[in-house]
Amino acid sequence: MKKLLWIVNPHAGRGAIAGKVVDCVSTFQKAGYDVTLYATQGTKDATRVARERAAEFDRIVCAGGDGTLNEVVTGLMEAQTRPPLGYIPAGTTNDFALSLGIPKSPVEAAAVAASDNLQALDIGMFNERYFNYIAAFGVFTEVSYATPQQTKNVFGRAAYIIEGVKSLTSIREHHMCVNSAEMTVEDDFIFGMVSNTVSVGGFKTISTDDVALDDGLYEVLLVYPVENPMELQWLANDLLTGNVDSSRFVYFRTSQITFDAKNDVLWTLDGEFGGAVKHADITNFSRAITFIAGDTKNLENAEEA
Repeated sequence: MKKLLWIVNPHAGRGAIAGKVVDCVSTFQKAGYDVTLYATQGTKDATRVARERAAEFDRIVCAGGDGTLNEVVTGLMEAQTRPPLGYIPAGTTNDFALSLGIPKSPVEAAAVAASDNLQALDIGMFNERYFNYIAAFGVFTEVSYATPQQTKNVFGRAAYIIEGVKSLTSIREHHMCVNSAEMTVEDDFIFGMVSNTVSVGGFKTISTDDVALDDGLYEVLLVYPVENPMELQWLANDLLTGNVDSSRFVYFRTSQITFDAKNDVLWTLDGEFGGAVKHADITNFSRAITFIAGDTKNLENAEEA
């Protein structure tokens, strides 16, 4: 039989995956896999297990939030062998799952993970750390890792919105020098992100039609400061309507980009704290890891499942 390693974060989201373990294992077995289940024991444990045991298995599947997926991807990037990777979303927000067309139902997601719809996708590096789909700084970026896990479990996506509204009262400007082959700009920004996803924080990104997860390119969004609540509303409208020509932000695509600031800037990687740095070098590793994808042609169905 083919061998499958299932790495599970039992504490992700509301812990709902615990009640679906038997059904998921049964799904894997019916697809012809001999399943080894591993429950993570703490931070970066998923990285260690994926790195050390990747060569033993024909497929790896992880269950957890985007942070758990990040750990497993990091382990595979550090391993000599990289088997295909399946994902069962079990966090509070699961942006990468939406991009891959993976349903929220654990059993349905397990069926996708056991299938043969393979897709080699880009992986990013932020200085010395890997990330799956987003590196960002500025307003709102602290929300995901500053929101207590208990609050996430109780309030779900609303917890992020509550913390996001709080952050509006203390918008900080960052003077950044941004360099890439496509664009060089030096200015003040309240937010910046380098992403490879159709969803951020559970909400659609600015221009989903232009996003390809395997083209070696990132979507870069840099937001200029706002002077008053009215400008903030106009900015929000431009972002929600996908107005990429707006003068309120800079939007372009690139495979490699650097950010330089006079002071340390806090970054988030895949919703987790990414560090405080003056210099950030971000590189796209095109088609570095093979994922098992769902129905990416109908992302609305994946989001509602």
